Amino acid sequence: METKAPCADKQIGEYARKLKAVGHPIRMRLLCLISREEDPCVSDLWQCLKQPQPVVSQHLAILKENGIVEAEVQKTRRVYSIVDPFIKDLVARILAGMQETEAP
Repeated sequence: METKAPCADKQIGEYARKLKAVGHPIRMRLLCLISREEDPCVSDLWQCLKQPQPVVSQHLAILKENGIVEAEVQKTRRVYSIVDPFIKDLVARILAGMQETEAP
């Protein structure tokens, strides 16, 4: 009987790379903020996180390098959005789980 692996090595490797990129607490918080806020820019994000702007920019750069977020210039602001469907779904599930545990 031939057994097939449940997930292809290439697929697992891609998911592992994405999870590693989002595996830092500041990056997870950034993704949650980007998901919830309308048109979040760097200044909004670093003020919400209470982190220095260079720190937030560095974490955003890692997310951009891994194809997880994109920035769009709107007038004088650079606005971020989650573009990776796997991570977008993951963040939505995390936020939904947080709302469930906060409900009275």
